[in-house]
Amino acid sequence: MAGQTFDLTNDTNILNLRSPKISVGGPYVVIFKNLEERWAIVAMDWDQEPRLAIRWFWGNGGNPFSSGNPTWLVIPSSLANSVLNGLPLDFKFYSKIVDFLAGKINGAEI
Repeated sequence: MAGQTFDLTNDTNILNLRSPKISVGGPYVVIFKNLEERWAIVAMDWDQEPRLAIRWFWGNGGNPFSSGNPTWLVIPSSLANSVLNGLPLDFKFYSKIVDFLAGKINGAEI
């Protein structure tokens, strides 16, 4: 399950969540995770568009959860810069995420 017992210390575990498969490309990289509050933000393609997404890992299954599968909550494009600006990211990494969201690089280049 992807709830309270989910191992957030291993980014591979987080990146293996790819539901709904029809819409999710990637996720490609964990942007930030808060182990104490149990949430993570990733960069992914959503319906072939670069996006950020967030998920909380608590309780039995975490949130969001749909049809028995852990899913991602896609952050609207109009909020992406505000979300990024609120995170303590290294400037070089931040710049790559901005380039990804602008379509200048693909997920594999982050």
